[in-house]
Amino acid sequence: MPGYKIFEERYLKSYKEDGIPPNENKIGFLDFLRELKSGAEAIPKLSSFMVVGIDEVLFQTSPGERERFSLNIHKTLQSAAQTLEKKRVEVQICCKGKLFKADSFWLEYRSDKISLDIIFGTPTKLDIRGCPVYSVGFNLSS
Repeated sequence: MPGYKIFEERYLKSYKEDGIPPNENKIGFLDFLRELKSGAEAIPKLSSFMVVGIDEVLFQTSPGERERFSLNIHKTLQSAAQTLEKKRVEVQICCKGKLFKADSFWLEYRSDKISLDIIFGTPTKLDIRGCPVYSVGFNLSS
């Protein structure tokens, strides 16, 4: 299923022999959002991205602004959904922090609990090569 594959950096092949191979194009989270805002149509068909830095971006946002900022991120990602799906783009969201899914989906980074469910909803937990990967479609519905 096309969409976002969200996982912890420690599960990458560079850290774990049988880990997850990184996608071809490594890009920062804010740069990825800029690409989408400037027009997802310019993204080449069948391209693959490993997006890094979501944890730092959200951590640097003041706790009082995180919900509003996360909602804006959600809208940006969702607005590009149809184009990304049509072009069969692959996107990995690689996190330095630890991911958790229970009643909600969140990231623990620098001793801070950062909600991700405003952005990604409730992803499905998959096991890829023995590594937990959270998957959600580009339209961001579970």
